[in-house]
Amino acid sequence: MIGILDYGLGNIKAFQNIYREHGIELKIISNYKDISKNLNKLILPGVGSFDKAIDLLKKNNFFYEILNFASNDNNKILGICVGMQILSKGSDEGDSDGLNFIDGKFIKFENSICPHVGWNNIELVNNIDLFKGLSDSSYFYFLHSYHLKNIDQKNIITKTKYNENFISAFQKKNIYGIQFHPEKSHLNGKKILLNFFNL
Repeated sequence: MIGILDYGLGNIKAFQNIYREHGIELKIISNYKDISKNLNKLILPGVGSFDKAIDLLKKNNFFYEILNFASNDNNKILGICVGMQILSKGSDEGDSDGLNFIDGKFIKFENSICPHVGWNNIELVNNIDLFKGLSDSSYFYFLHSYHLKNIDQKNIITKTKYNENFISAFQKKNIYGIQFHPEKSHLNGKKILLNFFNL
């Protein structure tokens, strides 16, 4: 079963509606004890700041439960926007340590108008099942001011250009991160969410 973490950030209802349209049950996780119950996939949404997300995870006892969930290679995690950012070591946006699933930190865009907001296309660097049925240059909706730097090339799945090329999706083992919002990206976003369910 697939679950989505309800820790105070992100439009949970939008995800629920997309999965419901396709007859898929999405379990909303608002208690940390429910992470280990019959789930093999977990979505970490997020809209807001890095430190706020980490603070909410820890206050609600989610932080270490997520680490424990990820330690089972059969389980998969998808981080979205700030949910992607908290999968890293940290961010220049704040002082907190992230979940540290991926090397590298998030830094603010230089010489760019922030935030990077609106539709932009991706370049598929490594095609994986999460992007099955999506072509190079597919468009997605973005809203962020920080981007991931300094990770292993083999973990980069897509890049996007916003004055500079930045990492817009990564995979490391059973951990996936996407910087764009699939719940706001119409058909392309739905494909991502359905592909995650089918992994």
